Amino acid sequence: MSVMTEERQQIQLELDGLKRTLEWTEIQQEQLLDRLDMLRLDNARLQDRVEELERQVEGLKQQQPMF
Repeated sequence: MSVMTEERQQIQLELDGLKRTLEWTEIQQEQLLDRLDMLRLDNARLQDRVEELERQVEGLKQQQPMF
């Protein structure tokens, strides 16, 4: 009888550990998705800035006198 109780306790401990691991993994996934969203926003902002600077450079090139 005690062997079954021990086995049951061991299984319950393993199950509890797996549940905690799953919860932590889900939390990490949410954090990573939030970080990905932030990086996408940063990327879009940087791309806009690059395009703006490229337009400025092109404008300056056109203003330079040709010799």
